[in-house]
Parts: sequence; structure tokens; C-alpha cells
Amino acid sequence: MKHRNYLSAVVVSLLMMGCGNSNTSTPVAKPLNMSIFHINDTHSHIDSERLSFSLGGKKTYYYTGGYPRIVSKLKALKKAKPNSLTLNAGDVFQGTLYYSLFKGKADAETMNKVGFDAYVLGNHSFDDGDSALKTFIDRLDNNISVLSANVIPDAGNTLSNMWKPYVIKEVDGQKVGIVGITVSQKTKESSNPSDEITFLDELDTAQKYIDELEEQGVNKIILLTHQGYKYDKEMATKLNGVDVIVGGDSHTFLGNFGDVISSEGDYPTMATSKESKKVCIVQAGQYAKVLGNLDVKFDKDGNIESCSGSPILLMGDTFLQKNSDGDKVEVDAIEKEKILTLINGNKSLEIVDEDEVTLAVIESYKNKVDEEKAKVIGKATQSLKHIRIPNVSYGDVNGSELPLGSQIAPIVAKSFYDLSNRADACIQNAGGVRISVPAGEITMATAYELLPFANTLFELEMKGTEIKQVLEDALTNYLDNGGSTGSFPYAYGLKYDIDTTAEANNRIYNLEIKDRATGTWSTINKDKMYVIVTNSYIASGKDGYATFKSVQDERGKGVDTYLDYAMSFVRYVEGKEAKSEEVTTLDSSEHCIKSFNAKLKKLGSSKTTLDGITVLDQASGSTAIYEVK
Repeated sequence: MKHRNYLSAVVVSLLMMGCGNSNTSTPVAKPLNMSIFHINDTHSHIDSERLSFSLGGKKTYYYTGGYPRIVSKLKALKKAKPNSLTLNAGDVFQGTLYYSLFKGKADAETMNKVGFDAYVLGNHSFDDGDSALKTFIDRLDNNISVLSANVIPDAGNTLSNMWKPYVIKEVDGQKVGIVGITVSQKTKESSNPSDEITFLDELDTAQKYIDELEEQGVNKIILLTHQGYKYDKEMATKLNGVDVIVGGDSHTFLGNFGDVISSEGDYPTMATSKESKKVCIVQAGQYAKVLGNLDVKFDKDGNIESCSGSPILLMGDTFLQKNSDGDKVEVDAIEKEKILTLINGNKSLEIVDEDEVTLAVIESYKNKVDEEKAKVIGKATQSLKHIRIPNVSYGDVNGSELPLGSQIAPIVAKSFYDLSNRADACIQNAGGVRISVPAGEITMATAYELLPFANTLFELEMKGTEIKQVLEDALTNYLDNGGSTGSFPYAYGLKYDIDTTAEANNRIYNLEIKDRATGTWSTINKDKMYVIVTNSYIASGKDGYATFKSVQDERGKGVDTYLDYAMSFVRYVEGKEAKSEEVTTLDSSEHCIKSFNAKLKKLGSSKTTLDGITVLDQASGSTAIYEVK
């Protein structure tokens, strides 16, 4: 196993300058045309996966993404555009059985096949602690520069000297600086770094190292960030000297993919820096589906003249549609021609062959994964969709379809509740649920993709007032403290209205709890002690759930059941299957969120309004139009 001691005697002086392996000669000032290829938020989706889109009203299934297609397309792009850099904007951990079973080994091997010039730490980098991150970094080839300027291990920590704040690369004889920035609060609150890791302010740190690079004569500067599209856009306007921001964390698709994948903005998104210069901002969605492909033109003084390009959705050449029996079969020649016409008419859609060498690497892990994935544990009557915040699109789900939030998160909460014999209710964070569950067979893989982290069920005794405060904490974390949207609270055995326009600690009201013995609902008793089951992660106060921690500090540690939280969902599905039942959405009377934003004016089921959204009237079960105030 190799070590990345960047402070060895040989490279001390270079590291102090942040130079790494750069050429220290002064380049002749001249224009530079270069390309940046990039991915982000792969979350162990290293293999090809099947998705769908609608073509002429027909649901059409296709295979997309995976490292074999990334490697294949990169070979072609680098040949055509040799003046280029290949960047990874973070979060390679968690999300599939490739991580659950191999803990980053498969991710590292496939990343090495890509040969990234730089990789920035993401908020999930510390999910399994400092030592696991070190093991992962040690598995990466030395030519992959691991970066994070604002995440600082203490001297003597196992991660000391394992990454650099920035690296300088030479492209066509010109120096290009790449500074790594990792979202601070979210990583502290939503992952598991030790107390020996310090997190610095993102903006101040970015400016510090931009200035340091400029002092060395580097005038072409890329920020490689893992903080989200919104914060990338904000940061661009507050910095001097930044040229390009290649981002991750928010899983944002940019560009035009037609009706195949929805997009949230232009590729590139253009901004203006504090010094009124152009800044190009890009991101490449999630799960290795898309390869970012940006072309940048600098003038001789290092200013951006233009940015252009198209991200590429990497598609296979096999397409399926359901036949009259409901089976997915390969389309006929006429239908395939329609699909190919659609693809050929959009420069962001491309059929890409898989690289055979990278496929062979994945194959060495795939058999064990497939054995586990193949186990069918039950069925879902319909697609059980997941968004984090009600009415807000997330991943591939249109948020307007779900004005009361996730369909699957409350089911996950019920599975925790069912497995915990003591629990009066369950509280679950939105970010702990990772995917929508498709209609049809539910496999073991579904459960571990839905709940991929190494969490257990954890029980705490709490007063009614404290339960309300936990829910308030979760909302405050993302609404006021810049925390993750993943802190948004879902539950089972609790029902509540949410008004996000109210002041902090006054957003949850009409809080009810279900009696486990009788099934009846009543207003929660502020002074009564209840048992809440949750996952061990937020039970420790992570993701903004501060009251979970404070009640344990006051009364003593809660009870770790050591029950695997993903197995809770497995048992729930298996229980349904044993009774010849399928998993479906909870009855509206059981859904945790009674209303969202609270100030709703009923307009009647036949009236429409630009400000209206269609929601389920939980009293009558009918559909009505509401206006959000």
C-alpha cells in the first residue's frame, strides 16, 4: 500500500507553495484554449444502469453511465482535445452495494482507470471515519491530486498530509491552478470526521489560495468544489481571480438533454466575479450518467474570453419498451430509428461503447454484488418517489407531483417503527433515504441502495416538547444555518403541519402522535415521556438534530439496538410479501406531513391558478387546488 506523504523532505518547499508536480518555469504569456472534462457525485454507481424516458408517449428504457463509458468517451475526447484536464468534484462514496460490500476499493480502482488530474473531498468522504478515508486515498494512483483547502487534519492525525489545498497543472505551456473546496458545515454535521479535523470557511479559504496562486504568477484558476450549485453561483460573485468553478454536491444537471433528463440551468452557467470578470460554472448531475465537457478560451492575461460546451449523457445502444404482455423487450428497427433520430439531434445525447479493460475491473466485483442484488424480497404496487423537500424537484423526480413530500421516506420510518418494539414514533432525515423505489420487484439491492449507510436503529426517551424541538432543529438546520436539505424531517407515528415562513422554532404545529396499542391519534403531551426510534447517525446530533444529542447529554445515552437499519426495510417488505401484500404508499391518514407551508387557501377542485398546486385533500381523499400564500 503506497502512502501520500506530501510533506516528505523532497517536496516540503513545493507543498508550501502548493505547487505539487508543476513546472516552476515562467511561461510566456499567450492565449490558451483548453477543455475540462468532469464528473461528480458518482456515489459508487460505477456500472451501467437502466433509466427511462418517454418517446411518443411510450416509456423507453435505456442503459447509461458507468466508468467503462466514461473511460471510453474520455479517450476520444482527450485525443481530439489534448489541452485538457479531467476533474472529479467529489462524493464517490455510498449509494450502491459496490460501496456497501467493498468500502471504496471498487471506486478507487475504477477512478484509477479514468486517471483524474484532481479530485476534491466531498461531504461523504468521512462517512466511515478518518481511517477509512485514508485507506481509500492510499488506493488512488499518485497522479490523482487529492484536494481540499478548507479541511485540515491535526498534525499526527492519520489523514495528515493526505491532500493538498491546490495543485498547479501545466496545459499547453501555461500554468492552471486548481483549488479544492469542500462544504464545511454539511460535512461536519452530515458525516463522521473525528474531532481532529478542522473545517474552515469556504469563501475566505478560496480567496486565500487564489491570492497565493496569483502571487506565483498563476492567472488561470479553477475552483473544484463540493458545495452545491447555489453556493457556487454565490461564491463566484464574491471572489476575485476565479475563472471556472467545477462543482458537485447538489447533483445538478445543467444543459439541454431534451425530454430524456430534466435540467436546472445553462451549461455553462455564467456569472460575474467581484472584479466584474467572467466566471464559468459547471456541474455534471449524478451517478456517472453524464460527463461534463467544457471548452474555455483565455486571453493572454488569463481572463475568460468565452466558455462553451455540452455535457454528454453516456448511453448504450440497447433500448427496451413494454410489449402487450407488459414485458420489457428490445424495440424493433422502426422504433429504434426514432430513438436514434432523437439522440443524433441532441449534442448532449450520445451512444458510447464501454471500455473493455474497465469492464473487466468491475467484473471482478460484480459476481458477489449480483448474488446479493438478485434476491427478491417483495413487490411495490407503484413507483414510490423520493424528494427531500415537499414540492421541490430532487434527482429525477418532479417535485410538484409531491406537494406533501417523499412517498418512500415515511415508509422507511414505518419500517424502523415496526422493528423497534418500544417505539412510540420514528423520526428519519430525508437525506438518509437515497433513491425512489420503482414499481415491481423489490430486491435486496433496492433496500441497500435506499439505505446505504452503516447505521443502526437507535432509541431515545424524550418529552413531547423535545420531540417537537427535534423537528424544529431539522428545519432550522437547512432553512437558517446553511445545512443540508437532507435534514428535512419525515416520520411515522407523528403527524404535523409545517410553515416554513414562520420564525425558527415555530414552524411545526398541530403535532399529533399515534397510540401504538389502539392506533388512535391525539395531540402530543408536552410533558409525557415517549420513545423515539431513529437512525444512529442523527441520534448523535448529526445533520442538525441537536436535541437528540442534548437529551442524551442530560439523561444519559440512548439505546443502540444494533439492528441494521437497511434490514428494517427488508423485514418490512418481507412481511408484506408473507401476507401476499405489496408495498404501496401509506394511507393519507398515516402520512407525517399534514400540510406544508401551512398558509393554504382552498380554491375548489375545478379552478386553476398560476400559483396553485394540486394536492390530495386528506379529509375527503379528493383532489383539490390550493394556493400557496
